[in-house]
Amino acid sequence: MRKHSHRALFPAVCSAAAAMLLLPSHSSAAEWTITPSLDLKETYSDNITLAPRGNEQSDLVTQITPGISLTGTGPRLKVKARYAMQNLFYLEDSRRNAINHMLSANANTELIEDLFFMDGQAAISQQNTTLSGQQTTDNTNVTGNRAEVRTYSLSPYLRHRFSTVASSELRYTHSGASTDIGALSNSQTDRINLQLNSGASFKTLGWGLNYSKQKISYGSTTNTLVKDLNNETFSGNLRYMLTPRFGLTATGGYEKNDYISIGAKPEGSFWSGGFSWAPTSLTSIDASAGKRFFGNTYSLAARHHTRLTAWTLAYKEDITSTQFQFLVPAQLLIDPTTNQPFRDPATGLPVVQSDAVNFFTNRLFLQKSLRASVALQGVRNNLIFSLFSVSREAQTTQAADSALLGTSNLALSDKTKQVGGNAIWNLRLGPRTSTYLNAGYARNTYPVLGRTDNDKNLRLGLTRQFQPKLSGAVELRRLQRDSSQSGSDYRENAITASVHMIF
Repeated sequence: MRKHSHRALFPAVCSAAAAMLLLPSHSSAAEWTITPSLDLKETYSDNITLAPRGNEQSDLVTQITPGISLTGTGPRLKVKARYAMQNLFYLEDSRRNAINHMLSANANTELIEDLFFMDGQAAISQQNTTLSGQQTTDNTNVTGNRAEVRTYSLSPYLRHRFSTVASSELRYTHSGASTDIGALSNSQTDRINLQLNSGASFKTLGWGLNYSKQKISYGSTTNTLVKDLNNETFSGNLRYMLTPRFGLTATGGYEKNDYISIGAKPEGSFWSGGFSWAPTSLTSIDASAGKRFFGNTYSLAARHHTRLTAWTLAYKEDITSTQFQFLVPAQLLIDPTTNQPFRDPATGLPVVQSDAVNFFTNRLFLQKSLRASVALQGVRNNLIFSLFSVSREAQTTQAADSALLGTSNLALSDKTKQVGGNAIWNLRLGPRTSTYLNAGYARNTYPVLGRTDNDKNLRLGLTRQFQPKLSGAVELRRLQRDSSQSGSDYRENAITASVHMIF
């Protein structure tokens, strides 16, 4: 049986509980709700390992997943956590049996009124490790290309307002990211950030000062080619309002990184200029262009809401790492009529905007990402479209990935581009019955290798609420890859029946 170490869960679970345990007076004043649940699911797949044509193996998988949800809401405390233990049993080959842990926990508290706060989060999930391997969103597929990812962070901070003149924040954040892939370095990050921003008295000309310093440690790794990293940044910004809803913005500063780059020296001054426009409370656009040590850089954040639609568009560039991207919260698609996340009709979980694969690498890379989404809410129909384009260009040496990828595959992380999208249509057939269609597509290219993979997935399902605490679903699934690399194509057809109970 594939089983993950319970010792590896310890940091994440402790972090999720720390905020609550440190605050007995706040927790006793909060209203708590505990909801146990049980999911039972049967899945038949005609290609459970996503093998190339001619090597397919079918299997019937039984899934038993007990879970528990915890919510706490008080005047100065908010906690939301969900844990589930997924047990997988394979009829044809019991060596594939597995246990997966899944956790999502967030806590926010106000320790001293209007002065001292603390945020905490912890998460455990499973995800694909390489871009070139088989891609699946379901743990029932046995591909050898998935791993458990664990993250946590604790962030105490002070806030103070100097009347209407200025506001300040001093924040310390300790975070960690780890996986059960030994060749990918685990990381721990310590970061201090200080901000001083103008207050309401500065209606026309606003200003801000920022300082941050962080250290990323890879102490648990056996890969001596991955060194600890240090970063220090000073910056200032100005905002000049030409009208109450339109302003010009400018940022300047200096940043210093100590990693050994294969490109430009990773330090120097930076600047950007742009605008901020909010014609209504439901529409806003922030855009800028500038220069950093790696070249010209751009950013964009736009949103527009109507009574039945929600539109978003975002672009950004930055030097980042796989481990840091683990800590970036997933972008949820919001229902414009309720301002709450859309729920997956099959699982009941919030719908996440489709995105590129955060494939595993020990190298730092320049990531340029463009994401867009639109959600349409009707009386009986919901339609959600999301698109992404993400390119990565490595900034550090290939040798850091020699243990992770093997010496013959080091070029896989040199330069990649992922372009794709997803469409979800949900139709309510009756008060307790609905159907859905979920279609996704991704095109992954490796310019250095001349390789292109086209991944498609399709899910068609029917859900029914039998009783207030009992629901069920039937789903058909198809996965398909067409690759320019010989022997990398695969097809899978699967059918799943499931029931979900809460107590």
